Amino acid sequence: MEYADAVAVYRELDATDADLEKIETLAEALAAADDDELGPLVGTVRGKVFEPWVDADLGVSSSLTAEAIETATGVSAAEIESVWRESGDLGDAAAWAVDHATQQSLFSEPLTLRRVHDDLRELADYEGAGSQDRRVDEVAGLLSDADPEEARYLVRTALGHMRLGVGDGTTREAIAAAFLDGDEAAAAVERAHQVTNDLRLVARTARDEGRAGLDDLGVELFRPVQMMLAKKAEGLEDGVESVADDPASVRAEYKYDGARVQVHVDGDRVEVYTRRLETITEQFPDVVAAVREHVTAERCLLDGELVGYDDAGEPVPFQDFSRRIKRKYDVEELVEEIPVVLHLFDALSHEGESLFDRPLSSRLSHLEDAFTPADGAIERATGHRFEDLASMRSFYQSALEAGHEGVMLKNLEATYQPGNRVGYVMKAKPVMEPLDLVVTRAQWSEGRRSDYLGRLFLGCRDPDGGFAEVGRLSTGYTDEELAALTDRLTDHVVAEDGRMVDVDPAIVLEVEYEEIQASPEYGSGYALRFPRFLDVREDLAPADADGLERVERLYEKQ
Repeated sequence: MEYADAVAVYRELDATDADLEKIETLAEALAAADDDELGPLVGTVRGKVFEPWVDADLGVSSSLTAEAIETATGVSAAEIESVWRESGDLGDAAAWAVDHATQQSLFSEPLTLRRVHDDLRELADYEGAGSQDRRVDEVAGLLSDADPEEARYLVRTALGHMRLGVGDGTTREAIAAAFLDGDEAAAAVERAHQVTNDLRLVARTARDEGRAGLDDLGVELFRPVQMMLAKKAEGLEDGVESVADDPASVRAEYKYDGARVQVHVDGDRVEVYTRRLETITEQFPDVVAAVREHVTAERCLLDGELVGYDDAGEPVPFQDFSRRIKRKYDVEELVEEIPVVLHLFDALSHEGESLFDRPLSSRLSHLEDAFTPADGAIERATGHRFEDLASMRSFYQSALEAGHEGVMLKNLEATYQPGNRVGYVMKAKPVMEPLDLVVTRAQWSEGRRSDYLGRLFLGCRDPDGGFAEVGRLSTGYTDEELAALTDRLTDHVVAEDGRMVDVDPAIVLEVEYEEIQASPEYGSGYALRFPRFLDVREDLAPADADGLERVERLYEKQ
């Protein structure tokens, strides 16, 4: 497939906001794709050249891509930056730069989808001295052979932001429409995606083997599955009633404040994946050692939570624990500083047998058979089955007193539903009081919301009459609310630096959050965990915003 033909598909997808039209357009393109084009097309429409569980990074930042555009076209960095800032899309800047290029390649060949896809994948293999320069040269070489429209989408693909409004859901629907018939086609594709996390494989299987082939796809070790997620309960009683009609059918477990992980074991090989399906095995050699020593199953896939603890055995704040996830070098130092415990609470496969269709009670029996608990290293998640709400309330309180977030409530008769937030699992935890905070700075978003100031820095009043930042907000608002906020904030901009803007502290927002953590990252010494926009406080002036003393008081009350 010529890359120009793929770009024509991208443009058609970009031209409509209607989901059904996007599905129809993509389905037609998938049905027409050759063997070596289907996978790259399924990936690139979502801005992906690797599936999410593949441990690979292109290593291409916006700044390196801008440098590649300059190298390929001869257009100055200042001009590229200016167009980029105005449009909010580096792809648009690339198209403009190619159209206004001051230099041309002496030798040029038409781009193909396969070449763009494969050359971008190769970027992940570049290592060592000079690897960044090689990446710039490789992207510049592709851009030198591109026309303006090709350059636009090539850059978007490299950065992983296609801005087409096509995600996994649209792609699944398109695969079903392209290759299957019947009312259950979409459900069959979704189920296959949930257990493989590989839409390329799902598309090929649907095309070549139909629904029977999709039904045969199952759990494969070292190819992580989407994790079953919990809904948030309004309270303990609400959670129990939502999970099961009979409280005796509910298992309550501590809700840990750590990292949800999936552990894959085959003999001595152990891999650890996050909820986002990213590999973190190298960051946790202590966990790998514990699994090798205490997991007795030869082959299994286990679900659990990694939690960091201090010397007193108290859970460390997630912000501190997350340093272990982010650390790629000198890992042993953090292993000593922040020891972790792997709390296991589910088994998805055991000795080659998939357990997805088994009830939780059966999966827990397999979990018991799969490993031998070791205190301080690998343990069963603390949990019980209770006959009455009074006992469950006492357990809930014990979870909070132990420094955990609350409890998880699980239906013992429920099967595992990968990737879904279902009523079979609920989380109950205390609700924090919202805060009224001032917007101190803002940053232009990227991707679909690049026209909006979507990343807002929040401040509370400090004793000196200024504002001390307590976090950054980027969720909770609709597009309409964010557009209105952007209009208001742009009236208060006092300085700009690239995509970051300073604003007068004039707008007060009501914000909810899950927790307040101690943090050196912000001037207040605190950081809100998972802040979420609730409303604009039209009735409050900046002087009426919450002060640092209230933030400190709420922190101590947790």
